[in-house]
Amino acid sequence: MQRKIVLISVLAAVAVTVFVAAAVLLTQSGGAPQKSATTAVNGTHTQVFGVAGSQNYSAMRVAFEHGVRYFRVDIGFSNGTRSYINGLSANGANMLGILDYNTVGAQASPNGCVSGCNWTLSDWNASVRNAIEEYPNITTWEIWNEPTIVNYVSGYENASPYNYYQMIRSAYIIIKAAEPNSTVVCFGGANLFPYGQQTFEWYSQVWRYGASDYCDAISLHAYSGFAFLLNQTPSGYNQDVGQIWSSTINGYENLTHKPIWITEVGIPSNDWSQYVSLSPQVQAEFLNQSFTLFSSYPFIKRVYWFQLWSGQSPQRDFGLLNATFGPNPSWNAFMDFYNSSASVR
Repeated sequence: MQRKIVLISVLAAVAVTVFVAAAVLLTQSGGAPQKSATTAVNGTHTQVFGVAGSQNYSAMRVAFEHGVRYFRVDIGFSNGTRSYINGLSANGANMLGILDYNTVGAQASPNGCVSGCNWTLSDWNASVRNAIEEYPNITTWEIWNEPTIVNYVSGYENASPYNYYQMIRSAYIIIKAAEPNSTVVCFGGANLFPYGQQTFEWYSQVWRYGASDYCDAISLHAYSGFAFLLNQTPSGYNQDVGQIWSSTINGYENLTHKPIWITEVGIPSNDWSQYVSLSPQVQAEFLNQSFTLFSSYPFIKRVYWFQLWSGQSPQRDFGLLNATFGPNPSWNAFMDFYNSSASVR
């Protein structure tokens, strides 16, 4: 029997919006089974089923009221952020907290850091301690988001493999001292595509410094240039996206021998460029293809979909829910996958 490990999520940002009643919206738009997230054990392989995440707390509430229990969230310290995340956590939500630029008070932008940029390793350590104190129900932590991407580089995280290793090491020690059973996820989402030897070498260097001792799992991000299905071959490549992903996944597994979490995977449902031809149906097919591929790997333990809701007028709509919080075909595709996996739960 094929092992299934499905968890979809999205990066939850820090803006609090007006609560939207979940049950009415989804039911009126085609509905979704009222199922709870479930954990089952098949040998040594834990399977988690559910949908998760949003960049909008109303969307998170929609998902939560339909059984979602797993979310990937940015950790900041505004009163609204803290109250909402802690409220969901106290009611059974499992949050993967990202310790990153928001946590240390830096402001990222497409052109790089714009404020609070000159933080040190000591500042980082203080922010990790603060996060643990302010979010007592979170026990899974991810160290930064895409540390090699210029948008998110600031302060001590200057795209140096050694500095990133030091951040992993100190955060791990602080987290485990507070809660030994916490899970620390490293790499912050190494990209599967476009994939280059230089990127892999960067993470290999982090590993050679000794990161293995301070990581319980590693995270990868699975995109396809925002345009391709897994059975399509991008221009300039001699393999399709699925083959490229598989090669990269195996490379990181051979490097680390750690459980792999796909902390972002997604594709838009709309044509945001004259060169891109996408639709809600294509997005749903991408979800089916990617979840099927990830489910074939016993060492891939979690998969988070990016994202649950993109907003009222998104440029690139990655959402499982539409602008009025109704289900897109991708939401229903996930639920079909979820239901077909019921026999292994």
